[in-house]
Amino acid sequence: MTTAKRSKVLILGTSEVEEELATSFRRLGYEVQVGTFAQGAPGAMTPDITVAGEGTDLAKLRELVETTGCELFPTVEACRMTRNREGVRRTAAEELGLPTMAYQFADSLEALETCAEEVGYPLVVKPGRSTAGEGQSVVREPKELRAAWTKAHAASESESGETEPVAVEQYIDFDYEVTILTARSIDPATGELATWFCEPIGTRHANGKLVETWQPAALSQAAADNARSIAARISGAIAGRGVYSIELFVDGDEVYFSQATPRPDADGLLTRGTQRVDQFDLHTRATAGLPIDVTLTSPGAATFLHGVNPTTDQIAQAMAVEEVTVQVHEDTVMVLATADTVDEARERSAEAARYLEAGE
Repeated sequence: MTTAKRSKVLILGTSEVEEELATSFRRLGYEVQVGTFAQGAPGAMTPDITVAGEGTDLAKLRELVETTGCELFPTVEACRMTRNREGVRRTAAEELGLPTMAYQFADSLEALETCAEEVGYPLVVKPGRSTAGEGQSVVREPKELRAAWTKAHAASESESGETEPVAVEQYIDFDYEVTILTARSIDPATGELATWFCEPIGTRHANGKLVETWQPAALSQAAADNARSIAARISGAIAGRGVYSIELFVDGDEVYFSQATPRPDADGLLTRGTQRVDQFDLHTRATAGLPIDVTLTSPGAATFLHGVNPTTDQIAQAMAVEEVTVQVHEDTVMVLATADTVDEARERSAEAARYLEAGE
């Protein structure tokens, strides 16, 4: 009896996202190596598939593909496009014509002051790279620009020391933010590349940090159609296979593009409780070209607590709330609840979170 050769996957990165993806690939029978170029990856492995984490060296990725012939997800071009806000925003607005807020980019405080005059007040100053909300500021008058610049510029620096221009964006009092997890894989019925959309995820931020998500987010039919259209077009421009986290602003029936990430992120963590296949397994399936299932199995909501260190007793109290799970991550605690309705799930998650915040 012969044993089938196991396909090999190299996952570049050391964050929780890469660890979760490694687990997903192992469940599907892949031989998996997790590491970074600095740690000597891929070593003796010749991968069939390479999955690149955020911030991976693009030149080394290109060299890896040329020397091994592996499939790379996201592609080098996709990594370049989405690495900073300027690349993906210009692609969305100028190449695809997608609706976006008025925006500019500034590489100095003086340039920021000029951009602010062009965009108008109030405005939002954001780091040049995706930071899950860290380093953002709402600026309502010129005297607030210096503090906003300092905050955004510091968050724009990558681990390699490179700094991206900060984004200056028109501020509007939109209804809410949503994220559309968009999966691109091979449709088994046609053998062709196809796109699937998870139910929209509502997101809420406070002080530049993600504090709550819920799924499904209530959108009008027109807004839902607009959101999926934007998600399809930007994920198609990024190309390749995988899960894309497409962040949008919703104002009535109008939808505006905000940001795209070519991999799972914090917005989709609640899919562990709401979907038949969570975002990590979806990304694994998609990069491998396997069938996709975006079925929502239960409405759900998650509360994200920052800077807390709950005791075992506190976690037990929180988990005593009906249909609640507590998950401790690197720098946050997620309180995930499911229920018959989104409103009930949000109430349960908030109730359980209060037990974890007690005494802080």
